[in-house]
Amino acid sequence: MSYAALSDVPDHAEDVLEEIRVEISASDEDLAEARERRAMVLDAGGDFEGALRTFVSGSVAHADVNNPVSDADCGVVLDRRTHDDLGPDSNDQGGPDSVMDKVRQHVMASVRETYPLARSRLIKRAVLIKFNEPNADGVDPSVDLVVALTRKDAQGLWIPNREYDDWDASDPEEHTRLLTAKPKSLRVHRARVIRLVKAAIKHDSTSALISFNIEALALTHITVVLTLGESLQLFFDKAASDIKAGLTEDPADVSGQIKLPDGITRTRSSKRLRFFADKVQEALDNYDDREAVESALAELYPDQLPNAQRSSKATVADAIRRNDIAGIRSGLAITPTAIIKPTRAYGHHAPSS
Repeated sequence: MSYAALSDVPDHAEDVLEEIRVEISASDEDLAEARERRAMVLDAGGDFEGALRTFVSGSVAHADVNNPVSDADCGVVLDRRTHDDLGPDSNDQGGPDSVMDKVRQHVMASVRETYPLARSRLIKRAVLIKFNEPNADGVDPSVDLVVALTRKDAQGLWIPNREYDDWDASDPEEHTRLLTAKPKSLRVHRARVIRLVKAAIKHDSTSALISFNIEALALTHITVVLTLGESLQLFFDKAASDIKAGLTEDPADVSGQIKLPDGITRTRSSKRLRFFADKVQEALDNYDDREAVESALAELYPDQLPNAQRSSKATVADAIRRNDIAGIRSGLAITPTAIIKPTRAYGHHAPSS
């Protein structure tokens, strides 16, 4: 139960977070565009020789995508008995490049009937398809199509790893099942918390977590419906402790531990998550003072709360985190250098540990 629920005083912390949630939400039109393109790709991929089924994955499928909708993830599962020269379960242990390119050509023949300017290429784990046809909002979502193989005697799928000309074990179908499972109230609430977390961490030049890590941690810790503020603070608090202790395990228990973004250590990630937890707690503690709430939450959402009162120190630190040279110079002009300590806290050049 939120603090404000105990009285007639407005809960500004909840109000402001709800306003931010609405602002960062993807539009129905953009989501429909991404889903339509994904469906077109899956229809074509499902006709490829040896295809058993298709699946959806990623933030669009999990309903935790923010505006703008840049891409949609999906996959086609090939029967390794048909493609018996591919993957770790085969005698030949063939790599993914050849079959991925065949699927790419097969799918693109269909896609170009509707999107003649569409282009495609192979990336580390998928076929990337760009449609080059923005919608009325200027949004032009691409589609990432994973070409996966069934596994012989184990859960999950083999998915491409082109960096090593090999295949890795993963279970994107199970990830989607977990994140879209009933009850609806918890599923919707968890997705909203995930979207708020994503919006907060993206402001840093190096994010504290990748999107899949956020989802995995949310599955562990967002298990009941609280207020947005309470769940957001709980997430950051638990995530900070978890990352300090070790890397996050795959929620499907198929692949290895989830790596942090390149350029960030567990110590730095944990400190940043702890900072976010403290700022959300500050907003909760001052729920009856909208100015104080906005000041605290502006440390997480500067773009959504540009008019909130923030200290010069916080403004400069934020500019350094975002590599905003103009913002750094502007802040330094009015801020005593003695109080600026971003490199010792979470700055871009923070020491490794």
